[in-house]
Amino acid sequence: MSPLSTLRLVAPAGPREGDKLAFHWTTDAPDPKNWIGVYDGDRKPGTGSSLVWSYVAAASGDLTLDTSGLGEGVYTAYLLAKDGYGILAQTPPITITAKPQVVPPHAVVDSFTTGEYAAGSPVSVPLGPLWVRPAGNPSGTPSFRRLSGDSWLGVGADGTVTGTAPARPGAHPGRITVAVKDSAGTSDVVTVQVPVRAAGARPRPTIASLNLWDAGAHIDGVPEKLLRLVLGQGLDVLALQETGGTSAKPLADALGWHAYDTTAGAGIVSRFPLADTASPLPGTAAATLQLPGGRRLRLWTAQLDEAAYGPYALRDGRTPAEVEAAELASARYRQATALLAAMKGDLAARNTPVVLAAGLASPSHLDRATKVRWPVTVALGASGLHDAFREAHPNPSREPGTTWSPVRPGEPQDRIDQIQYAGPLHVEAAYALVTGWPKPVPDTAGNGWPSDHAAPAVTFTVR
Repeated sequence: MSPLSTLRLVAPAGPREGDKLAFHWTTDAPDPKNWIGVYDGDRKPGTGSSLVWSYVAAASGDLTLDTSGLGEGVYTAYLLAKDGYGILAQTPPITITAKPQVVPPHAVVDSFTTGEYAAGSPVSVPLGPLWVRPAGNPSGTPSFRRLSGDSWLGVGADGTVTGTAPARPGAHPGRITVAVKDSAGTSDVVTVQVPVRAAGARPRPTIASLNLWDAGAHIDGVPEKLLRLVLGQGLDVLALQETGGTSAKPLADALGWHAYDTTAGAGIVSRFPLADTASPLPGTAAATLQLPGGRRLRLWTAQLDEAAYGPYALRDGRTPAEVEAAELASARYRQATALLAAMKGDLAARNTPVVLAAGLASPSHLDRATKVRWPVTVALGASGLHDAFREAHPNPSREPGTTWSPVRPGEPQDRIDQIQYAGPLHVEAAYALVTGWPKPVPDTAGNGWPSDHAAPAVTFTVR
């Protein structure tokens, strides 16, 4: 190596697959047959051929090598003497990272079912916000046209599906298949099913509670994944926690729905109009859902304090009595009692159903036989609330309903996210929702599932 020769990478600063690399060299021993070559890994000049090379005759200069064919990996460039392998200078290791995958513009889902429309009512389903153009794609504008379907459904150029629901509902939902073409050159097809509700039919909303895990900071592409979750799973209402104060409205806008965001991190996204919104306590949100047929449902969501998680103490050898005493003295229990006090008026109005969809940070006394009467859920039950999941699945050993945690296998596996209810409701179905096969932490960025909690979901019939 010559102490008076240098070789350095000039650009780009962080090379990726497909980039060409620009170098600057100097040498006190110029020669018409000096050359710069690039080698992979720990390979030294003389061990196999260089991957890319070029002669450099001058004492100094700049050279750009066509390294666009090099894949992800670590490389070193060498300034070599007189058509041989004597090293005059070399660069530090150069890391070429993978080129980000370019995802073409596309529809969030290939098909979905809307909420029910009353017989004879106007239908309006916006598809435009469901056309996603990922970063790095050329700008373009989607256009929409009807391919097939029921004659009473059509689609405008802006992607809004419209029509008038038949006066007499058929045996199957209405159906329309729409072609989408982007001016940037991509296309897709979306099928929309539109169920029609018979006059006098009782509403059957599906409500889910979801913790957004630091407002989606640990998962890539959360907005699109939330849309896919709502549409693909046929949800009508999402009670959200850890929203960062701004997650509910963008999701509702893309769906054409209604939202209530609070700065304290709780939010509500609803297919149904919202009224009487409130956030009486930190980490809570409440709203009245205006359901079809003039019915109403009062929905609450909350996130209780997660400190001093009780199952950790059990795992560490504390007795059930010690754990129960600690829970009674916890901020979590104080928040639960304050929440129930705030809900007292709603719970007393027996003609209007009430649903609490919340992150309790506590297991249930109705679950595993730990001999701990977990004070938070005991207090909820004493207030007149019913545990929807345990009502539908009374055997905890057969149906644990675990929500904590699908991506943390080393944690105590418990049902700490729950949906509880009071008033004229019937539980049609209750389940813990997780889609796909999410990878455990820390490899969660690519997960399709947008949380570190499973989501309790319940379909109710409003009586």
